[in-house]
Amino acid sequence: LFWMKNTLIPLDIIWISEDGKIVHIERALPCTTNECISYIPKEKAKYVLELNYNFTERKNISVGEQIEFS
Repeated sequence: LFWMKNTLIPLDIIWISEDGKIVHIERALPCTTNECISYIPKEKAKYVLELNYNFTERKNISVGEQIEFS
């Protein structure tokens, strides 16, 4: 669960399963009010990666892709 309260910049949030599959992506905007949206993945995830807003779109990264851990 993520929320963007007091976050100053928009972010892409990528949820990754234990086996390295991207299970959910959100393009999250800053929240300046007391009631912020909660971002919850659609599938179980073990890892989360936060990137610059629209990074996933610019790099054509999508749900279902496999991440290689090194």
